[in-house]
Amino acid sequence: MIGEDEARAGRLVVLSGGPPELPRVQRLPEGCVADASRLIVAFYGRHQRFVRTGETEQVEGRTVPVFRFDYSTKIAE
Repeated sequence: MIGEDEARAGRLVVLSGGPPELPRVQRLPEGCVADASRLIVAFYGRHQRFVRTGETEQVEGRTVPVFRFDYSTKIAE
């Protein structure tokens, strides 16, 4: 899972790649699936899937993980 400090910080993450309309810095909502290696964000009827790069960036004075776009799947109805 994302570390406890990151969770307390509002679960901020940086996204690299993916749909251009998807904001680069995300504050993950409750129910967003994330673990140490992957992240899934629901966006306009699709699951945008990201993998953790091992890199971090400074956002709002905090060190947050960077996730790189991997692939997208349609959300089942």
